[in-house]
Amino acid sequence: MWKGTDEYGPVNTGLDPNNDYGAGFWYNFGDHSEGGLSTIVFPFYYDDQSDEWENIVRLIEACGGYCGALVLDKGDASEALLGFGFNVAGVENVMSNFDVGVREGDISDWGGVCVTYAADKDVYLELKADSANLYETKLDKSIDMVEKCVTWNELNAAEASKHARSIRLKMKSTEKITGRLSVFAIGKYDANGACEIDGHAEVLPKDNGPAAAYEGIVVLRSSSSGQCSEPKEVSEMWNGFAPPLTTVETGLDNGTETSGYWFSFGDDMSGVGSVKLPQPLGIEYPTGDEIYDYCMGACGEFEFAKEGDLGVGFHVAGMVDPMDGGSSAAKANISSWGGLCVTYASESDLDVVLAYAQNDGFGNLSRMPKVTLPKSIELRTECVDWEKFMSVYSEVSWTFMTSVLFVVHGDANAKSRFNIRGLGKYSEKTNFCSPGDDPFVSGKLGLVIK
Repeated sequence: MWKGTDEYGPVNTGLDPNNDYGAGFWYNFGDHSEGGLSTIVFPFYYDDQSDEWENIVRLIEACGGYCGALVLDKGDASEALLGFGFNVAGVENVMSNFDVGVREGDISDWGGVCVTYAADKDVYLELKADSANLYETKLDKSIDMVEKCVTWNELNAAEASKHARSIRLKMKSTEKITGRLSVFAIGKYDANGACEIDGHAEVLPKDNGPAAAYEGIVVLRSSSSGQCSEPKEVSEMWNGFAPPLTTVETGLDNGTETSGYWFSFGDDMSGVGSVKLPQPLGIEYPTGDEIYDYCMGACGEFEFAKEGDLGVGFHVAGMVDPMDGGSSAAKANISSWGGLCVTYASESDLDVVLAYAQNDGFGNLSRMPKVTLPKSIELRTECVDWEKFMSVYSEVSWTFMTSVLFVVHGDANAKSRFNIRGLGKYSEKTNFCSPGDDPFVSGKLGLVIK
């Protein structure tokens, strides 16, 4: 249901298919409401100006999971308590605290839960069914990464699992101590283990950060750490590292030779805004040499007049009838790709959306399969399999996809630069070298596509 090495999204509980209630999102909890003074030290820079989910993404990237040093201090409480958890069905108001208005969900069909973790103190796995009843069991400390699977019966929670609220891992003590806890994966119960983790555990040294508590935190590193892969190795469809570029080589052209040409969208009569590019993109401009030579990719700037979506994309099979100005995009089966590897830079979170057959336009983008790539002002490569796109859209068939879109949602008067430098079919590689160059175009951007 979740692996920290995948770096994307919440625990896939299956109880919040439209992501309306924040189900599965990790949060911290502790003893402050009882007068406790416990705190968590994270092994990364926590940006108070950033959205909370952005900080969680940074944490997961730094840890290969969710990790921290738990500084337990009971203060005026009877017992110190601190840990990490997620709500199985979310909360009624996602803008509120994740402890307020928690919804219930039936997770009895999971049979139990498997947790892959490392901890230098004993950890307690807890199922919370309502505001009063907790069902917990002790997971022994392990300085090595280990997976433990617990059935609902072992928790005495077979009935409670039918109206569960949250699953949490915590440390507790009546003494002032510091414990290190890392969570790397969550899965439904399987007697043989639910999660396969690719990589090796590494213990952070004392000088890893400004706080002594960093020492001893276990993080997960790629099995190929120290031998990073070049982004161009997973950019066989669109490789800005080896121009010239013309179109995305999808291998699925329908015979019209119109597949893979970049276009912009959202910059129409809707009034959302404009897409500024070094040169126009689209079938009527078949080469795009200027833009590709300029930034070694599909690059530009989204400029929002009002809140909404702007983006660029390409058709995987081309147009049904390119001579018909109102022709729709042709359908294609993209299942053989397995997923996508994207090398990009973006000043805003970038949604990769898989558009399926529409008679006019793309329809409701929020209802289409997608993943969100975190914003990055440096080039980065992310490989995501189709399962991550389809975690809440399992009914959608891969046989009638039409387009791949790169979308930014912006507020009125906002601007955001982007560059799609490389695209390839899914690869299990996870450790990519950084190209190091500035991926963004300069002030030469000035052409507005209408």
